[in-house]
Amino acid sequence: MGEPNEGTSEAERLFEIVSARYGRHLNEDQLESVRKNVGDTIELVSQLRGIKLDNSIEPFSVFRPHRAELADG
Repeated sequence: MGEPNEGTSEAERLFEIVSARYGRHLNEDQLESVRKNVGDTIELVSQLRGIKLDNSIEPFSVFRPHRAELADG
């Protein structure tokens, strides 16, 4: 596999990987849908990468107490 072109976007490079692996199983409409979804995902990832967190910020967790009467059915 050669070096990616500098003008090629991250989304396009990832789409090329998916297309090379699974393209023979997908029709043109499905490939175009994959291209759009990869682009949307890259956009969301870049937004997440833009959020700066300190090490003091703990992960979000949800506390759900166990209730035995619900476990029995």
